[in-house]
Amino acid sequence: MKCKKCGKEFTGKYSKWSSGDFCSRSCANSYSRSFSKESKIVKCLICGREIEVGRRAPQKNCLCKECKYNKKNKKCKYCGEYICKRKDICKKYRIFPTLIKYFGMDKSKFGSVDIYKEYERIKNIIEEEYVINKKSSVELGEMYNFNYVRNFNKILNILDIKMRNLSDATKNAWFFGKLENKEKYNQYKCGWHITWNNKKVFYRSSYELDYCKELDEKKIDYEMETLRFWYWDSQKQKQRVAIPDFYIPSENMIVEIKSDWTYDEQNMNDKIKEYKQHGYKVKLILEHKELF
Repeated sequence: MKCKKCGKEFTGKYSKWSSGDFCSRSCANSYSRSFSKESKIVKCLICGREIEVGRRAPQKNCLCKECKYNKKNKKCKYCGEYICKRKDICKKYRIFPTLIKYFGMDKSKFGSVDIYKEYERIKNIIEEEYVINKKSSVELGEMYNFNYVRNFNKILNILDIKMRNLSDATKNAWFFGKLENKEKYNQYKCGWHITWNNKKVFYRSSYELDYCKELDEKKIDYEMETLRFWYWDSQKQKQRVAIPDFYIPSENMIVEIKSDWTYDEQNMNDKIKEYKQHGYKVKLILEHKELF
C-alpha cells in the first residue's frame, strides 16, 4: 500500500483503527489538518451574500459576520444601527439627558444616525463659547442655566473639549477684567484714588499715586488698568497679558510707571512692541524720570 501523505510504500495498518491509507499516525494527523483548512464558497442564509466557510461547516452556520451580529444583538437605541458607526458618541449616552435639558439637544434625532450631527452641533456651540469667545465655566453655566460648575467641567471633559489650566484661566480673567483689585494682596503702597473729574481708580504704588496727582493738577483725563493686551514674552517663551498702568485718551497714549525694583527692560520692550502694533503712543517713566 502507498501512503496518501508521504507516498511511502507500507504493509499493514499501523493501528487496528486505521483506515489503511497512511503509513503512520503522524501522516494521518498531518493530512487531516491540511484537509481541514480547505474552504468553500456558500451564500449567507439571511442576506444571500457570498461568504467563505470551512469545508466541513454545517449549513446552519453559513451566516456572514453582520448577520451573525444582528442575530445576537439588538439595534442601538441612540443611532438605530446594529453596529454603531460612531461608538465614541453612543458610549456617551449618559450625558444625553443633560444636553437635552440644558443645551437644546433635539430628542427627535434619537434612533437614527442624525444623532451624530446633533451631538456635533451641540459640541461646536459649547466649544465656540468656551474656546473662541473665552467664556468661563461660570459664565457658560449662567448662560445655559446650568449652575453646577464642577459638573460643567465634567461635561467639557466628556465632550473632549480641552479645559484651560489655572494659569490660562487667570490670564483670561485678567484680560477681560474679571478680577477685582484687592489691596491686601499688594506688597506695595496701594489704594483707591478719586481723580479731579470724580473717577475712582486703583493705584498699586506710591509712584503711580504721584503721577495721578500730577495729572489731576493738569486736569488731564486718564484711566488706569482698563486696557488688556496679549503679548509674547521672549524670556519665558509664552503668551502673557499686559495691563498698562495709565491710558490717556486725549493723546491715545499708554504710560508705564516703574521703579528700579520692578523694571525689567526686556519684558518692557516686549510690551511696548505690542502697544505700538495696536497704534498707541507709549511713555515710560522710571524713578520719576521720563525715558521716552
